[in-house]
Amino acid sequence: MNLKGLLLIFLIGWYSHTIAEQEPIIAVAANFYPTLELISSRYTALTGESLRLVSGASGTLALQIQRGAPFELFLSADESYVKYLHEQGLTIDEGRIYACGRLVMFVSQSIDTADVTDIDLFLKQLDISGINRIALANPELAPYGKAAKMVLEKYQLWSDNGPYEFIQAENVGQTAQFILTGTVDMAFLPLSLSIHPRIRELGNIMIIPANWHQPIHQRMVLMNGAGQTASGFYKYLSGETALQLIRQQGYEAPE
Repeated sequence: MNLKGLLLIFLIGWYSHTIAEQEPIIAVAANFYPTLELISSRYTALTGESLRLVSGASGTLALQIQRGAPFELFLSADESYVKYLHEQGLTIDEGRIYACGRLVMFVSQSIDTADVTDIDLFLKQLDISGINRIALANPELAPYGKAAKMVLEKYQLWSDNGPYEFIQAENVGQTAQFILTGTVDMAFLPLSLSIHPRIRELGNIMIIPANWHQPIHQRMVLMNGAGQTASGFYKYLSGETALQLIRQQGYEAPE
C-alpha cells in the first residue's frame, strides 16, 4: 500500500475516533427519553457538544451493557440495575439518583368514569367497568411495569385465568403506543408520559398513591472509560437547569 493509502486510512480512523468522542452514546430508560431529549438539546446549545441517545427498557439496556454495548452513560429507571452493573465492575461508581418517578393509571374515554373520583373504589369495582385489555410494561424489565403489577396484586387482579387480558409491552414507550392506537382499555404509565396532550385527549388519568408500590428511584451512572463529554453531561444533569426540566416533566427531582 502506498503512502497516500496509508494516510487516507489514518485520516478515516482519526475522524471516526473524533466523532465517537464528540457523540458519546447515552443509554436511557424509555420513560425518561423525552425528558432527556429536552435536557440534551439545552446542553448541546450551551456547550456545542452533541450526544447520541438510545432508549429501551432498563433491564434490556443493562443486559446490552453486560454484553459490551459502547454506552458511556446509563440512565436507568430502576436503580437496582445500576447497582448490579457496579458490582460487575462495569461502572466508575454507584452513580446517583437523578429523578423519582410516579405511576399513573390511564382509562380510555370509552369507559365511563364520570362518577369515579376515588381510584381505590374504581379498582375494587373493575369487574363492572367494562375493561377487558390492560397494558403495562414488562414487570421483569421495567420498574413501572413492576410497580403496576404490585398495584394489580394489591387488588387481586393479577391472574392468568382472570377476566382481563394483560398486554405486556417491552417498555413504557410501547405502552403509550398501545394507548395511542386504541388497543387497550386501561394502561399503567409514568406520570411523565401521561402529560402528553394526545394521551390526555384519549382518556382519564388517575395518579397511583406512592405507597401502593415500591419507590421508583431512577439512578444514573458513568460507565468505565466514559469520556469528557459524557462526564460533563452527567454533571449537568444534577444542575438546576436540568432539575427544573425534570420537575416540569412530571418527576420528583432528588434533593
